[in-house]
Amino acid sequence: MSRTKSFFATAVMGCLSLAGIAFADAPVTDSQITDRVMGKLTVDDPAVAKRVQVATKDGIVTLTGFANTGMEAQRVLREAESVSGVVKVQNKLAVRQ
Repeated sequence: MSRTKSFFATAVMGCLSLAGIAFADAPVTDSQITDRVMGKLTVDDPAVAKRVQVATKDGIVTLTGFANTGMEAQRVLREAESVSGVVKVQNKLAVRQ
């Protein structure tokens, strides 16, 4: 492969990586999982994202903080479970009464 083609291929792979597109073989780190969960929460409802903390260890996501309703807590749980690389979600969210 020529130097130009090699450089172009490397640049494209780097851009895809920065855009959050993971390659099938690439392992997902705990920090990437945390960032992706928080990103989903922020896009879905920024107010909820401010009340929820996310921690990840060995692919296990722990959710802490507060939800205003049980339905909101379930939505946060489903969002976290949908992230690639998540092994399990521990839901420690408190529901405000």
